[in-house]
Amino acid sequence: MKVIYNRFIPFRGFKCINLFGILFVRQGSVMTQLDYNHEAIHTAQMKELLYLPFYILYVMEWLWRLFRLRDGTAAYRAISHEREAYANQGNPEYLNNRKPYNQIKSLWH
Repeated sequence: MKVIYNRFIPFRGFKCINLFGILFVRQGSVMTQLDYNHEAIHTAQMKELLYLPFYILYVMEWLWRLFRLRDGTAAYRAISHEREAYANQGNPEYLNNRKPYNQIKSLWH
């Protein structure tokens, strides 16, 4: 995964953002192996959904969760893509054994 450290992307207050498999990290932030594993899981999700649909589904699900939960942070943590990434970021072998479209199984929970 290509990593670009810079002062502009992501916005202040955020550590990193994964855009089309390229990780943009806020200058001065310290990335851990958990962070890299988390973002690698997102990259796998993006690839199998052909990138653009990943972002469309991500935003639509966040908006739906925001409407239901009335809390931006809770809505973010409830997104199926994020649940899969957070649940498995501590397992460095996860991507070797991951089933395709694994994030979809928790979409309606």
